[in-house]
Amino acid sequence: MDGGKQHFFVSYTQADRPMAEWIAWQLEAAGYSVVIQAWHFRPGQDFVQAMDNAARQADRTLAVLSPAYLQSQFAGAEWRAAFARDPSGERGLLLPVRVAPCQPEGLLGQIVYIDLVGAVDKDTARQRLLAGVDLAARKPLDEPDLPPLVPGAAVTPARPEPAWVAHVEAGAEVAGRALWRVLRAAGLALAGALAVHLLLGHWFPDWQDRDPRDLALTAGVLGIFAAVLVEAALRGWQRLRRRSP
Repeated sequence: MDGGKQHFFVSYTQADRPMAEWIAWQLEAAGYSVVIQAWHFRPGQDFVQAMDNAARQADRTLAVLSPAYLQSQFAGAEWRAAFARDPSGERGLLLPVRVAPCQPEGLLGQIVYIDLVGAVDKDTARQRLLAGVDLAARKPLDEPDLPPLVPGAAVTPARPEPAWVAHVEAGAEVAGRALWRVLRAAGLALAGALAVHLLLGHWFPDWQDRDPRDLALTAGVLGIFAAVLVEAALRGWQRLRRRSP
Protein backbone atom coordinates (compact mmCIF):
# COMPACT_ATOMS: atom_id res chain seq x y z
CA MET A 1 0.00 0.00 0.00
CA ASP A 2 1.28 3.44 -0.91
CA GLY A 3 2.16 5.43 2.21
CA GLY A 4 0.76 8.65 0.73
CA LYS A 5 -2.58 10.23 1.49
CA GLN A 6 -5.58 8.31 0.18
CA HIS A 7 -8.99 9.62 -0.71
CA PHE A 8 -11.02 6.82 0.85
CA PHE A 9 -10.62 4.13 3.47
CA VAL A 10 -13.32 1.50 2.86
CA SER A 11 -14.63 0.16 6.18
CA TYR A 12 -16.57 -3.10 5.91
CA THR A 13 -17.11 -6.55 7.39
CA GLN A 14 -16.10 -9.82 5.76
CA ALA A 15 -19.76 -10.58 5.06
CA ASP A 16 -19.86 -7.58 2.72
CA ARG A 17 -16.44 -8.04 1.11
CA PRO A 18 -17.77 -8.52 -2.47
CA MET A 19 -19.76 -5.29 -2.26
CA ALA A 20 -16.87 -3.43 -0.63
CA GLU A 21 -14.51 -4.49 -3.43
CA TRP A 22 -17.03 -3.44 -6.06
CA ILE A 23 -17.30 -0.01 -4.42
CA ALA A 24 -13.53 0.35 -4.19
CA TRP A 25 -13.14 -0.63 -7.86
CA GLN A 26 -15.70 1.98 -8.96
CA LEU A 27 -14.01 4.70 -6.92
CA GLU A 28 -10.58 3.95 -8.38
CA ALA A 29 -12.05 3.80 -11.89
CA ALA A 30 -13.43 7.29 -11.26
CA GLY A 31 -9.97 8.60 -10.27
CA TYR A 32 -10.08 8.30 -6.49
CA SER A 33 -7.39 6.57 -4.46
CA VAL A 34 -8.65 3.85 -2.13
CA VAL A 35 -7.29 1.71 0.69
CA ILE A 36 -9.21 -1.48 1.45
CA GLN A 37 -8.27 -4.45 3.61
CA ALA A 38 -8.86 -7.04 0.88
CA TRP A 39 -6.28 -5.46 -1.41
CA HIS A 40 -3.76 -3.72 0.81
CA PHE A 41 -3.38 -5.65 4.09
CA ARG A 42 -0.62 -8.27 3.97
CA PRO A 43 -0.59 -11.61 5.81
CA GLY A 44 1.20 -11.39 9.16
CA GLN A 45 0.44 -7.69 9.52
CA ASP A 46 -0.96 -6.33 12.79
CA PHE A 47 -4.59 -5.99 11.75
CA VAL A 48 -5.55 -3.33 14.30
CA GLN A 49 -2.44 -1.26 13.58
CA ALA A 50 -2.92 -1.55 9.82
CA MET A 51 -6.56 -0.52 10.15
CA ASP A 52 -5.64 2.48 12.29
CA ASN A 53 -2.94 3.58 9.83
CA ALA A 54 -5.32 3.21 6.87
CA ALA A 55 -7.98 5.30 8.57
CA ARG A 56 -5.45 7.99 9.44
CA GLN A 57 -3.96 8.11 5.95
CA ALA A 58 -7.33 8.45 4.22
CA ASP A 59 -9.17 11.72 3.83
CA ARG A 60 -12.55 10.07 4.27
CA THR A 61 -13.93 6.83 5.67
CA LEU A 62 -16.57 5.06 3.57
CA ALA A 63 -18.65 2.74 5.74
CA VAL A 64 -20.36 -0.14 3.92
CA LEU A 65 -23.61 -0.32 5.87
CA SER A 66 -25.38 -3.63 6.38
CA PRO A 67 -26.87 -5.53 9.35
CA ALA A 68 -23.53 -7.29 9.81
CA TYR A 69 -21.68 -3.97 9.82
CA LEU A 70 -23.94 -2.49 12.48
CA GLN A 71 -23.27 -5.49 14.75
CA SER A 72 -19.47 -5.48 14.28
CA GLN A 73 -17.35 -4.02 17.11
CA PHE A 74 -14.35 -3.41 14.84
CA ALA A 75 -16.54 -1.64 12.28
CA GLY A 76 -18.01 0.48 15.04
CA ALA A 77 -14.55 1.59 16.13
CA GLU A 78 -13.65 2.53 12.54
CA TRP A 79 -16.65 4.76 11.84
CA ARG A 80 -16.51 6.36 15.30
CA ALA A 81 -12.91 7.40 14.67
CA ALA A 82 -13.98 9.19 11.49
CA PHE A 83 -16.99 10.69 13.27
CA ALA A 84 -14.78 12.11 16.01
CA ARG A 85 -12.76 14.00 13.38
CA ASP A 86 -15.91 15.56 11.90
CA PRO A 87 -18.80 15.39 14.40
CA SER A 88 -20.86 18.02 12.57
CA GLY A 89 -20.47 16.25 9.21
CA GLU A 90 -19.56 19.49 7.45
CA ARG A 91 -16.46 18.02 5.81
CA GLY A 92 -18.06 14.66 4.97
CA LEU A 93 -15.24 12.63 6.52
CA LEU A 94 -17.62 9.78 7.34
CA LEU A 95 -19.61 8.62 4.33
CA PRO A 96 -22.00 5.68 4.92
CA VAL A 97 -23.11 3.63 1.90
CA ARG A 98 -26.07 1.35 2.56
CA VAL A 99 -25.81 -1.92 0.64
CA ALA A 100 -28.46 -4.00 2.44
CA PRO A 101 -31.72 -3.16 4.21
CA CYS A 102 -30.85 -1.87 7.68
CA GLN A 103 -31.58 1.11 9.89
CA PRO A 104 -28.59 2.83 11.55
CA GLU A 105 -29.34 4.24 14.98
CA GLY A 106 -27.71 6.65 17.38
CA LEU A 107 -24.93 8.89 16.03
CA LEU A 108 -24.59 6.89 12.83
CA GLY A 109 -28.32 7.23 12.20
CA GLN A 110 -27.99 11.02 12.03
CA ILE A 111 -25.70 10.90 8.99
CA VAL A 112 -27.25 10.90 5.51
CA TYR A 113 -26.10 7.80 3.65
CA ILE A 114 -25.74 6.86 -0.01
CA ASP A 115 -28.37 4.24 -0.66
CA LEU A 116 -27.57 1.46 -3.13
CA VAL A 117 -30.51 -0.64 -1.94
CA GLY A 118 -33.07 -0.89 -4.71
CA ALA A 119 -30.72 0.05 -7.56
CA VAL A 120 -32.09 -1.77 -10.59
CA ASP A 121 -28.73 -2.41 -12.26
CA LYS A 122 -24.99 -1.87 -12.03
CA ASP A 123 -25.05 1.48 -13.84
CA THR A 124 -27.68 2.88 -11.48
CA ALA A 125 -25.70 1.76 -8.44
CA ARG A 126 -22.50 3.30 -9.88
CA GLN A 127 -24.24 6.61 -10.57
CA ARG A 128 -25.65 6.75 -7.03
CA LEU A 129 -22.23 5.97 -5.54
CA LEU A 130 -20.24 8.50 -7.56
CA ALA A 131 -22.86 11.22 -7.14
CA GLY A 132 -22.81 10.69 -3.39
CA VAL A 133 -19.04 10.84 -2.94
CA ASP A 134 -18.71 13.98 -5.07
CA LEU A 135 -18.22 16.94 -2.73
CA ALA A 136 -18.73 19.49 -5.50
CA ALA A 137 -21.78 21.71 -5.36
CA ARG A 138 -24.85 20.33 -7.09
CA LYS A 139 -25.80 23.68 -8.65
CA PRO A 140 -26.10 23.26 -12.44
CA LEU A 141 -23.88 25.33 -14.73
CA ASP A 142 -26.80 26.47 -16.89
CA GLU A 143 -30.05 28.04 -15.80
CA PRO A 144 -32.76 25.37 -15.46
CA ASP A 145 -35.78 25.61 -17.75
CA LEU A 146 -39.01 26.84 -16.25
CA PRO A 147 -41.40 23.86 -15.85
CA PRO A 148 -44.83 24.19 -17.50
CA LEU A 149 -47.08 26.37 -15.43
CA VAL A 150 -50.45 25.00 -14.38
CA PRO A 151 -53.18 27.30 -15.73
CA GLY A 152 -55.50 28.63 -13.08
CA ALA A 153 -58.22 31.21 -12.71
CA ALA A 154 -57.11 34.68 -11.77
CA VAL A 155 -57.90 35.55 -8.19
CA THR A 156 -59.95 38.72 -7.92
CA PRO A 157 -60.90 40.41 -4.71
CA ALA A 158 -64.42 39.58 -3.57
CA ARG A 159 -66.95 42.40 -3.71
CA PRO A 160 -69.55 42.86 -1.02
CA GLU A 161 -73.00 41.83 -2.20
CA PRO A 162 -75.76 44.49 -2.33
CA ALA A 163 -78.30 44.39 0.47
CA TRP A 164 -81.13 43.58 -1.93
CA VAL A 165 -79.53 40.24 -2.77
CA ALA A 166 -80.00 39.04 0.79
CA HIS A 167 -83.63 40.20 0.76
CA VAL A 168 -84.33 38.42 -2.52
CA GLU A 169 -82.74 35.22 -1.24
CA ALA A 170 -84.75 35.39 1.99
CA GLY A 171 -87.97 36.04 0.03
CA ALA A 172 -87.27 33.15 -2.32
CA GLU A 173 -86.73 30.84 0.62
CA VAL A 174 -90.02 31.91 2.23
CA ALA A 175 -91.88 31.56 -1.09
CA GLY A 176 -90.41 28.11 -1.64
CA ARG A 177 -91.56 26.91 1.77
CA ALA A 178 -95.04 28.39 1.21
CA LEU A 179 -95.36 26.76 -2.23
CA TRP A 180 -94.39 23.42 -0.80
CA ARG A 181 -97.07 23.69 1.91
CA VAL A 182 -99.70 24.67 -0.70
CA LEU A 183 -98.84 21.76 -2.97
CA ARG A 184 -98.80 19.37 -0.04
CA ALA A 185 -102.26 20.55 1.06
CA ALA A 186 -103.59 20.21 -2.50
CA GLY A 187 -102.22 16.71 -2.74
CA LEU A 188 -103.85 15.72 0.54
CA ALA A 189 -107.19 17.19 -0.61
CA LEU A 190 -106.95 15.30 -3.89
CA ALA A 191 -106.14 12.04 -2.15
CA GLY A 192 -109.00 12.57 0.30
CA ALA A 193 -111.50 13.26 -2.46
CA LEU A 194 -110.55 10.14 -4.36
CA ALA A 195 -110.75 8.07 -1.20
CA VAL A 196 -114.24 9.42 -0.39
CA HIS A 197 -115.35 8.77 -3.95
CA LEU A 198 -114.18 5.16 -3.80
CA LEU A 199 -115.49 4.39 -0.31
CA LEU A 200 -118.74 6.37 -0.21
CA GLY A 201 -119.61 6.70 -3.90
CA HIS A 202 -122.14 3.86 -3.82
CA TRP A 203 -124.19 5.81 -1.24
CA PHE A 204 -124.47 8.80 -3.59
CA PRO A 205 -125.61 7.61 -7.03
CA ASP A 206 -125.09 11.05 -8.61
CA TRP A 207 -121.37 10.74 -7.86
CA GLN A 208 -121.17 7.58 -9.87
CA ASP A 209 -122.40 9.42 -12.95
CA ARG A 210 -119.63 12.04 -12.75
CA ASP A 211 -116.20 11.60 -14.24
CA PRO A 212 -113.63 10.91 -11.48
CA ARG A 213 -111.26 13.30 -13.23
CA ASP A 214 -113.74 16.13 -12.68
CA LEU A 215 -113.97 15.27 -9.03
CA ALA A 216 -110.16 15.16 -8.77
CA LEU A 217 -109.83 18.54 -10.50
CA THR A 218 -112.47 20.07 -8.23
CA ALA A 219 -110.79 18.62 -5.13
CA GLY A 220 -107.40 19.85 -6.27
CA VAL A 221 -108.62 23.39 -6.91
CA LEU A 222 -110.46 23.53 -3.62
CA GLY A 223 -107.38 22.15 -1.83
CA ILE A 224 -105.13 24.79 -3.35
CA PHE A 225 -107.61 27.53 -2.50
CA ALA A 226 -107.91 26.34 1.08
CA ALA A 227 -104.12 26.02 1.41
CA VAL A 228 -103.60 29.56 0.13
CA LEU A 229 -106.11 30.90 2.64
CA VAL A 230 -104.46 29.00 5.48
CA GLU A 231 -100.99 30.18 4.40
CA ALA A 232 -102.15 33.81 4.20
CA ALA A 233 -103.76 33.56 7.62
CA LEU A 234 -100.62 32.00 9.06
CA ARG A 235 -98.35 34.71 7.63
CA GLY A 236 -100.67 37.43 8.94
CA TRP A 237 -100.71 35.91 12.40
CA GLN A 238 -96.89 35.74 12.44
CA ARG A 239 -96.62 39.42 11.47
CA LEU A 240 -99.02 40.41 14.24
CA ARG A 241 -97.01 38.45 16.80
CA ARG A 242 -93.77 40.14 15.74
CA ARG A 243 -95.31 43.61 16.06
CA SER A 244 -96.90 43.00 19.45
CA PRO A 245 -94.77 44.09 22.44
